[in-house]
Amino acid sequence: WSILPTLTIDGYLTVRIVEGSVDGAEFYDFIVNKVMNPYPQPRSILVIDNCSIH
Repeated sequence: WSILPTLTIDGYLTVRIVEGSVDGAEFYDFIVNKVMNPYPQPRSILVIDNCSIH
């Protein structure tokens, strides 16, 4: 199982849980449809760690 959590200063925004590993297409879909949809606002910052899937 893999988990893709999204956190804000107010708590969790969204979480996706995937059976198995997450590939590039799954990660891209999560970022575009669940994360960036509500956050093209002023001063929005997306921080991604150095995980090999990005």
